[in-house]
Amino acid sequence: MIFLSHVAKYFNGVPLFKDGNISVHRGDRVGMVGPNGAGKSTILGMMEGVVTSDEGEVTVEKKIRIGVLHQELIPSNDRPIVEEVMDVSDELRRIREQLQALEEELEHLTEDSDRLDAIIDRHGRLQHDFERYGGYSLEARALKVLQGLGFQPEDAQRPWSEFSGGWRMRVALAKLLLAEPDVLLLDEPTNHLDLESLLWVEGYLTNFKGALVLVSHDRAFLNRLVNRIVEVDRGKVTTYSGNYAQYDKTKQMQEDVIFSAYRSQQEKIKRIQKFIDQNRVKARTASRVQSRVKMLDKMERIELPTGSRTVHFTFPQPARTGRRVVEIKDLTKRYGSRPVYERLNLVLERGDRVALVGPNGAGKSTLMKMIAGVVLYDAGTLTLGHSVKPGYFAQHQWESLNSELTVLLEATFVAQNVTEQEVRSLLGAFLFSGDDVYKRVRVLSGGEKSRLALVKILLAPPNLLLMDEPTNHLDIPSCEVLEAALKRYEGTLVLITHDRRLMNEICTGIVEIKDGSGELYHGNYDDYLYKKRLMEKSLEDDTEPKVKLPPQSEEDPGVLLRETRKDRKRREAESRKALSNLRTPILKEIRTIEEEMERGEARRQEIQSILADTATYGNRQLMLPLLEEEPALSKRLKELEARWEDLHSQLETIEKDAVSA
Repeated sequence: MIFLSHVAKYFNGVPLFKDGNISVHRGDRVGMVGPNGAGKSTILGMMEGVVTSDEGEVTVEKKIRIGVLHQELIPSNDRPIVEEVMDVSDELRRIREQLQALEEELEHLTEDSDRLDAIIDRHGRLQHDFERYGGYSLEARALKVLQGLGFQPEDAQRPWSEFSGGWRMRVALAKLLLAEPDVLLLDEPTNHLDLESLLWVEGYLTNFKGALVLVSHDRAFLNRLVNRIVEVDRGKVTTYSGNYAQYDKTKQMQEDVIFSAYRSQQEKIKRIQKFIDQNRVKARTASRVQSRVKMLDKMERIELPTGSRTVHFTFPQPARTGRRVVEIKDLTKRYGSRPVYERLNLVLERGDRVALVGPNGAGKSTLMKMIAGVVLYDAGTLTLGHSVKPGYFAQHQWESLNSELTVLLEATFVAQNVTEQEVRSLLGAFLFSGDDVYKRVRVLSGGEKSRLALVKILLAPPNLLLMDEPTNHLDIPSCEVLEAALKRYEGTLVLITHDRRLMNEICTGIVEIKDGSGELYHGNYDDYLYKKRLMEKSLEDDTEPKVKLPPQSEEDPGVLLRETRKDRKRREAESRKALSNLRTPILKEIRTIEEEMERGEARRQEIQSILADTATYGNRQLMLPLLEEEPALSKRLKELEARWEDLHSQLETIEKDAVSA
């Protein structure tokens, strides 16, 4: 459908990337990763047809419909958002307008008009076309998509222009999803979504039938949705099979090989140089010295990969607080007549790292603002513990920056016991590299200011850190630096994020905000989901009719409760046999699946190694069968993994029932 062959893009004569080869076929699900500024959005622009390639060729199949979501804010209008979302196709709009025109004309025609039959016939054909395009269900589907993206029913008739930038982007995304184009090009679609909306979009895209090209820093999102990764980094465009986790593993393996080869080469260079230094002045070894000098000159030096932006210094730690950091009792908060919290109770202790989750509008940000002291509550108490000093990071946090200072000075201003080089390293990790650190704060974009505010928080963290969507505007390496910093953070953290990987790596608890209350679940996000599933299953079990016990003997009411030792052993043996009969076929199938998965994974790694070799691009006869085999193999492995998980769930249920019995 879309083919980029040996493409390159230059800016002021400097290559952004060169010799890029990407193909997007029907049903492909491609994730694009790399540092900010590497050229990911430029490649999407080439696919869309709005950016020209300086070298190579871009081929797009004729008549395919391409839907694009850009990072830039889109101009809005005063149409109700439901009408904007429904405006998905020029053809559908043309049919709707013609139907309206014919219906208006029919109102003015009499039954004996010569044109009546022709107009009715034309109207019927257009109705058929309108139905074929899904026109009659369009409004219902539009409302469903808007609801999935977090809009309330009453929002549907509000003008698009009334909404803030993030919500306007959701309208644009809703329109794209409803249009169901042949190819979706999405540039950071999760930036303006909360967790609930993100999960809905993820489910929607899982069932999307067209091709998907996705630029995202959300690693869990990429893992769920893509089966191929295109890395754009340091002027190179490289394709990897599998999702992000598989790409990350492959990259690590490749880097390990390079590091090993680099160390071996460095040792060899040292030996040769040592021989040269020791024998340079000896006449009898002059020829051998010259031979080794030439050897060093001709040696192709192995360069170490720059890797991710790992910051090698210890982050400052905040002052210690009392055991209880936040204590909330019977807290009530209303906006006008709308209650947000009714008698909320919550306690956070020193060292807790909790994430607030819940549906859009539940009050997550409101609770964080009340803890930070920037929003007042109506009743109840909210008490901060001994020596607690909260620090609040939100998307508007950049407003507190000094616009006249440089980036470096603004960051250094808060840094204590941290060298300038360490500050620059951290700034580099958050995408301020080279001369960027000498820019005035006033010339930075909103995203850049947000990243600078995040750097300042990490350089001088408070002992109660409140963070609302800190990963917005970050690329994946920067997210990993933030993750590493928060792992080492010794204070108390309250977090709102749609980054499930971040919650799984750092959180010790999840607070579910729902219906004006909050419930704390210990563990990370996956633990929270597991406990929620168990609770839902328990509720389902409670609604099932109970098995009636046989009536007891009238002569001895306790006879059914007593049994001999021999009877008990016989019953236990029968139970073990019954359990074994249930478990054996499941275990056998699990072993069979594991063997097939092992063989499939070995074959996939073999294909990945071949495809990762740049020489493969020149061998079309070798490459094309592998490109066809790998997606089919990945799909089969995904099916096997799903079946493997299902079988293990069955085992857990059987064993749980056996224990209960």
